[in-house]
Amino acid sequence: MLSDRIRRLNRYREIASVLVKYGFGYILKEVGLFHVLSIKDRVAAEIKNGHSKEVAHRIRHMLEELGPAFIKLGQLLSIRNDVLPAEIVKELEMLQDQVPPVPVEKITDKIEQEFDRPIEEVFLYFNKEFTAAASIGQVHEAVLPTGEKVMVKVQRPEIREVVLTDLEILSDLSKLIEQRYDWAQYYNLTDMVEELSESIRRELDYREEASNTETIGMQFEDVPAIKVPEVFLDYTTSNILTMEKIDGIKLNELSSILADIAEKRRIADLLVSAFITQILKEGFFHGDPHPGNMLYIPEEEQLVFIDFGQVGRLSSSMRYESSSMMMGIIQGDTDKIVKAINRMAYVPSDVDERHFYDDVDKISKKFARTRKGKLNLGMMIKDLFAAAQGHRIILPKEMTMMGKALITIDGIIADMDPSLDMITLARPYGEQLFRERYDPFRMGKRVWKQAEDLSGTFTNIPKQVEDVLDKTSKGELKLQISLWEINRILDKFDRISNQVSFSLTLLAFSIVVLGLIVGSTFGNNTILTSVPAIEIGFIIAFGMFLLIIYSILKSGKF
Repeated sequence: MLSDRIRRLNRYREIASVLVKYGFGYILKEVGLFHVLSIKDRVAAEIKNGHSKEVAHRIRHMLEELGPAFIKLGQLLSIRNDVLPAEIVKELEMLQDQVPPVPVEKITDKIEQEFDRPIEEVFLYFNKEFTAAASIGQVHEAVLPTGEKVMVKVQRPEIREVVLTDLEILSDLSKLIEQRYDWAQYYNLTDMVEELSESIRRELDYREEASNTETIGMQFEDVPAIKVPEVFLDYTTSNILTMEKIDGIKLNELSSILADIAEKRRIADLLVSAFITQILKEGFFHGDPHPGNMLYIPEEEQLVFIDFGQVGRLSSSMRYESSSMMMGIIQGDTDKIVKAINRMAYVPSDVDERHFYDDVDKISKKFARTRKGKLNLGMMIKDLFAAAQGHRIILPKEMTMMGKALITIDGIIADMDPSLDMITLARPYGEQLFRERYDPFRMGKRVWKQAEDLSGTFTNIPKQVEDVLDKTSKGELKLQISLWEINRILDKFDRISNQVSFSLTLLAFSIVVLGLIVGSTFGNNTILTSVPAIEIGFIIAFGMFLLIIYSILKSGKF
């Protein structure tokens, strides 16, 4: 629509002006968008072109002024310490999401539109004074007709249209930058922006946050010491979220209020067990566990988690490798740490593997030397991620989000009681995970799953070959590959060839043994049929089975 195009163009001009204001007008020149500036802004851009003083500081303030979508972009980038320099990451972590409040009349109008009735019929009481005002939503206290005290988060009027427009512009900009900069292609900038877009779109739908809250709540429904607010779905829409009001002490205020060391230790242990459960067992965890999002109720001795707009999701394979890395850290096993990172991250083909291993080993040994004193897990994770960055190893967003969550938890524990450390608290849970991982029944399930996956691969090969041949005959086959991807592809071929070779060997041997058995059954006496083929075949097949298991465990390429 014409109105959408005009709004988008106007927003382009606003964004360009802010870029110039903070000394980044040269970016517009590079991506070919300098023409959207007014004459005044073009002159300002020429003056500030190349001025790099306090770049990180200016980036933060620029993103805050540009609004919600750009603030969220900065927050996403703040966990990418494998991509950005430490100075910029530190500044982005300070991004503020506080904005002037929306007049209460607009908030009440929004509520009445959503529920199609006067606010007096929706809530028994609605506090006109806001509790919190962020760039996307505003929070007010209220009381339901049934008497429950609740917190009501209301989306700011017209913010959805602004954010969606900004996301479209960010997508356009990321494509332009990728066309002009090799580093943007290497780090898949468009994919990062797409991840951001998906995350923000989920945050714009408060039903998604309600679902996240209920999911985390189910993880701890049998743990009385951990509480998650109840969501009132009858009073929740895509623009309004109504949750139980919980009064508690923020964790960063515990040190000044709570003096009992034993109770602090119990809270710290609860915190560690909760996140071990969320990250390594459930694969669904609080993505923003800062102290303001966690409360403690002394009377009930309960730890409370709130605000699930950002959550992390780990696949089963990511959980497996994350637990491997954590066990490697706890045990001081450099080999286990490196293998876990290599299997989770993208490792360039030209990386110096020996050098990276040595760097991780130095970090592990330095960490091990502190074991008699304070063990700082947060510092070790930072060092590991910095080592990965130094070798241009790209960590998945989920891994960096998990790392940041653990670093935050480690800091909270240290603030509560400096004598505590997360590794000591996590060790019993890590040992339990280790026992569960090598349980024969669980190992059998993993092997069976791999066999099913391999079977599916063989089943799909004829159709895939047919498709490739058909496209080749029509001249439609396209192959696009960059040099840095070749190593990963060769590694994949190596895994597939190992699987196929072992499978064909076992199949061929089985056919030979079957032939001998059939020949013996019909009485054809030969030298071969006089041999106890079944017994010998079983022994050889079992030996080959042990060999394949040993090869898998040794190489990790299966």
